Parts: sequence; structure tokens; C-alpha cells
Amino acid sequence: MDRMIFHIDCNNAFLSWEAAYRLTKGDTLDIRTIPAVIGGNREKRKGIVLASSYPAKKYGIRTGMSLMEACKLCPSLDINPPDYDLYVQCSDEMMALLSKHTPLVERYSIDECFADVTGCYTGDAKDFADMLRNEISSTLGFTVNIGVSNSKLLAKTASGFSKPDKTHELYSDELEEKYFPLPIHKLFMIGFRTCMKLYNLGYRKIGDVAHEDPKLLRKHFKLFGLLIWSNANGVDHSPVRPYDERPKGIGNGMTLPADAETPEEAYPFMLSLCEISSQRLRAAGMQAYTISLGIRTNDFRFNSHQRKLVSPTQSTKEIYNICRMLYNELWDKTPVRGISVRLAGLVTGGTIQLDMLGNNEARQQKIDNCIDGIREKYGDSCLRRASTINSGAEPVAVTTHKKYPKIKPNIMNGA
Repeated sequence: MDRMIFHIDCNNAFLSWEAAYRLTKGDTLDIRTIPAVIGGNREKRKGIVLASSYPAKKYGIRTGMSLMEACKLCPSLDINPPDYDLYVQCSDEMMALLSKHTPLVERYSIDECFADVTGCYTGDAKDFADMLRNEISSTLGFTVNIGVSNSKLLAKTASGFSKPDKTHELYSDELEEKYFPLPIHKLFMIGFRTCMKLYNLGYRKIGDVAHEDPKLLRKHFKLFGLLIWSNANGVDHSPVRPYDERPKGIGNGMTLPADAETPEEAYPFMLSLCEISSQRLRAAGMQAYTISLGIRTNDFRFNSHQRKLVSPTQSTKEIYNICRMLYNELWDKTPVRGISVRLAGLVTGGTIQLDMLGNNEARQQKIDNCIDGIREKYGDSCLRRASTINSGAEPVAVTTHKKYPKIKPNIMNGA
């Protein structure tokens, strides 16, 4: 039996999830029907468009565009701050729904996943995909595209043919007709720079690359050139791997309300990020071996450093102290616009590193757990570090959104 792989991709995920949730809470306006974006706060310069409605797209508004630029294109644009806890809940609900039909579901990102449905249906694969689309729409209140193929690569390509709320098929015997004529930027794993390099070499369509001598591509792109050639020929035998709920990394970032011109101005925001990340780490029952810090300067350059530890930690104090050292190593006197903290190399459990002068790590762990418990009971802002007061840094915000409710059928029209 041939494999049958689905790629499920949410339509305008953040905005659709926000709209569907608001409708369940009694809102009468569906923000999917007006020029609207999910994108943060003008005043705090959290100004990147994360998702836009289809009416907003008609104005030329796209993901990644600054809010300032988007507002120039559409002065009446409705701007909504992101609610990441809600989006995780929506994503989890979709994964749970799909898992009822097949145990082989792989989360590819927060708003897309693969499902191996081989042997899970009778009849036509497209009909089964249409049934899943309708079930997601009527049960959860948002729409998805589904790509159908015998491989993950072609299924992902198919899901993006046209949107919203559609099913598309692309099989290996349809490459000449459906795949090769696609523009080169549609090729999987091709970023902007690689795309421009391919374009400058004379490649315009995926078929141009597929019919090229792989040795020439390797000459220009080294080993990556062979992967480009393989993808262009639709070759992919990778299995669908059921997702692991344990995170591989935990992190947070922010754009500062004003450029930090000294380390002392940046430290309170960095501390807030360390608190958010470490509290999430402890909530997951994990510790981190690797601590990474990234800074974006006011000329939009981004640099990062990381530190690997001998023994893992979940201590806010230790993570913050290491981030301070990394910041001082990175900072080149240029005003800083944004900061990000990421914890990786995660393990469950782990041992506590003893101190020669006393078990300070165990003491710090008790303090962290106590703070976590108080915040969980009385709210994230009930306790604040003294150094963050009057700094402009927001209190930590790690609470989980209330359970995303099942939405009544036929609640929405369109994506």
C-alpha cells in the first residue's frame, strides 16, 4: 500500500484563532471580515504584522511588515495584540482532533502539521481530506488547507497552491504538470538569499533546477546544492514522526519601548525575559544545559551568543547572571532595540550542582518554586523584582490561557 500523507496548514492562523475565540465569547464582529492584523502595540514599538486578514492582504499588507508601514497602506487597520497562550491551545486542539483519526501526527510548526493517514480511511484520499477540513471548521471554528500526496515534501507544496479552505493533491506522477512550472521561490527550504542566487544563475522555475546537473548545483551551493536538486525533483522518503510534547527549547524576546544605550538600561528587560523563560522551564519540570542571548541593535543587526553549562539549571538567578555576561560580550556600544533569551539542551529531572560553601542551588530552587506558587495563585504581577520597577519592563506573564472551547458548528463564513 502506498503511503498517504496530509499536510494541514491553518489559514491566517493567529488572526483566525483570535477571531474564532472572540466569537465564542459573544463578539459580533468577525475580524476576518475586515482589514485586521495581529501585530502588537504601536506605542511599545512591538510593530510587526504576525498575521493579516484577507481584506488586509488586498491593501498589500503582509506578514513581517512593520505596523507603521501597514497603517500607511490602510489607515483604518484594526490592530490586535497577540495572545500566544490562546494560539498554543488552538494548535493543541487541532492536533488532538487529528490524532483521533491517526496516531501518526507530526507538529511541524504551531499552525501546521503532517499526518500519515495510510490505511485510516476507505475510498478516496481527497474525500477524506475534505471531511477533515469540514470537521476542523465545524468543531473548532477556523479553516485549514490540506495538501495530499505520497510524501511530506509534495504534500506541503500542495497545501499552498491556493487558499483558503481548500484541498489540493500533488503526486509524484504529476511533477511535470503541477510542480515543475512553479516559481523557484516555492521550492521547499529555499530562503530569500538562496532564491536570489538561483535566480541570478538563471533558474526561474522548479523544473529548471530539477533538470540541472546536480554536480553544478553542488559547485555553487556545496552539499546543500544536492538537497536543492533532490527537493526540486520531489524526492522525499522521510517518515511522519509523532510529535513530542516536551519542548526542545524555551525562549522569549521583546522589542524595548526605547533603545537601551547602556547595559543598565537593558538589564531589567533581560531579567523579565529570564523570569518568563525559567518559570516556563520549571512548569515543564525541565532544566537547561544551554543558555542563549540575542540582541538586535537600532540599525536592525542581530547577534547572539550562548553558554553551555556543565550541569543543567532552572534557576532564574543563574540564567540571568549568565545572560548578563553574554550581553556584555555581545554589546558593541550600539543602542539596543530588542533582546531575546532562549534555553535549550532541555532535560527532565537532573541533579543539583552542590556549592563548596553550601547548597545555594537548592536554596535558590526553593525560592523560585515559592515565587512560582505565589504568582500562580495571585497573578503574575503580584510579585515584582525591585530592579524592574519604574524601568518600563512588564511583569512576567506566563499564565496559561483558559481552555480553548469547542466552537459551535457553522459559526463562521470563510477563512
